[in-house]
Amino acid sequence: MTAMNTDTSSSTGSPNSSSNGSSKNAVGIKETITSLIIAFMLAFLFRGFVIEGFQIPTGSMAPTLMGKHIRFVSPYSGYDWSVGPWTYADRSRTRPVRQQDDIKVNDPMSGLEMSDTNRRLAAGDRVFVLKYLPFLQSPKRWDVVVFKNPGTHENYIKRLVGMPGEQLAFVDGDVFARDFVEGTTATTGWDAWEESGWEVQRKSERVQRAMLQDVFNSRYVPAPAEPTYRSPFKGSSTGWDGVRSDSSYRYSGTGDTALAWNGTREITDAGSYNQTHGGYNLFKSSNSTSRSSFRPFPVSDVAVRLNIEATDSAVDVSAVLSARGMEFRAVVGSATGNVGVEMRSVEGEAAAWESLDSGTIQAFEVGEIHSIEFWHIDQALWLFVDDKLVCGGGEKGAYAMTPAQRAVASTGTSWEALKSDNRSGDGADIRGVFSKTELYRKPTFRWDFSGGAFTLYNVSVQRDIAYQVSRRSPTRGGHPNFFPTLTDEEYFMCGDNSANSLDSRLWAPGSIQKWIEAEINDHVGTVHKDLVVGRAFLVYFPAPLDGGAVLTPDVGRMRWIW
Repeated sequence: MTAMNTDTSSSTGSPNSSSNGSSKNAVGIKETITSLIIAFMLAFLFRGFVIEGFQIPTGSMAPTLMGKHIRFVSPYSGYDWSVGPWTYADRSRTRPVRQQDDIKVNDPMSGLEMSDTNRRLAAGDRVFVLKYLPFLQSPKRWDVVVFKNPGTHENYIKRLVGMPGEQLAFVDGDVFARDFVEGTTATTGWDAWEESGWEVQRKSERVQRAMLQDVFNSRYVPAPAEPTYRSPFKGSSTGWDGVRSDSSYRYSGTGDTALAWNGTREITDAGSYNQTHGGYNLFKSSNSTSRSSFRPFPVSDVAVRLNIEATDSAVDVSAVLSARGMEFRAVVGSATGNVGVEMRSVEGEAAAWESLDSGTIQAFEVGEIHSIEFWHIDQALWLFVDDKLVCGGGEKGAYAMTPAQRAVASTGTSWEALKSDNRSGDGADIRGVFSKTELYRKPTFRWDFSGGAFTLYNVSVQRDIAYQVSRRSPTRGGHPNFFPTLTDEEYFMCGDNSANSLDSRLWAPGSIQKWIEAEINDHVGTVHKDLVVGRAFLVYFPAPLDGGAVLTPDVGRMRWIW
């Protein structure tokens, strides 16, 4: 009955008629579809001109950004790190690598071999990239940049190290640049590296911290103690305890003492990510006689740190790095509060210390724990106390060298001798003298202490990324006969996994795609501005396990990119 009454009233034109309801539904559907179309259009515009997501395919930016990899946690020390996947591993083997059982790695902290091979692949990080928009933002040195590779037109991600209109030189791992002036500055030849105008390119503190790579940290000493473990530190006098086996080091003696890096392992550009490659030894010496093509370069750009607790009276602390025929020192007067950074030559008879910068801090009290951190990076000294820069830095702690002076200092060989050494080639067609790893001086360092007893915690060593010369092929920027001159529209890109990155330094002649060569740029080794996409700024979906039931991000590894 009710239904019939409703039907009758509808036929007489009631406001509740079914025809009006159908009209409303039609309008609602139309509005929904229109809104969806607009939303999709805005999303595509946003993706095209503002932010876009990318996935990291390979390990050329490791450990800053991870491509496909295997993650390990050491059963000896608890240290967490990643290595390349077995699908990329051991190209020198006569048979393919089919499973993770073929992977042998060492804990980077303890040096002990890992026996646990039951590991799954993790996919690459997914990152957000902020597009470079004219008049709003432009690429800056040290940005992590996505661009179209001139050889494949695929998306690549590297760190931008060279700017338009510059000449670049890579010497002893650092980046040198100068402005190119047509008709004035030479584009090749040994004399070019002796000329004025060259400056080492330094990073901001934030970028530098993101680029530091672990060498050792006492907090990762094996527990329980492993008999084959060897500490890289040694106390200079009696009274030391725990250096060989504990995560904290205690000194109960009297008088001055030191804690020295003992040489059982070198500080080199070898990276733990690359352990899956054939013949790779993370702890190999730079002057090894092995016939393997892999041989690491010594790295003198280091950051050392410790936490100290004085137990009965104030303790003055100095960090002393010996490198390139010089000594670099940071001095912390715990009782007086005076701090400073200084350097001196030790070629022949040691010279007097030259102060680069000084300052003051609040004096340390007995029983307090304070952190002291000293950097020698990019030809500058930095001193941090309790995570605050108190002395030196990229300007106040800087010292200057030309590429030629740096090459002489880092090798201990005269410029004339380097110039006449052509046994490794001329640098343009064959590697050249600077590819000889055994030529470079090895850095050493120690901590000096003066005062009473104390305990040290978190004694650590890190090193900077080093852009070195390939031992297999000519390296663009690695020799006076082969360094790039960029036009006003070109950039130069390098990978953070610098010892194993196919980047601007190594792109081969003839590798540019023909249409890019004809329409955009024919300069091998550079990236034209029209091929640059944007700056990676956030890892929003970190490396999920490959092949899992649910694609779940490792939320704890979400991070900003610097």
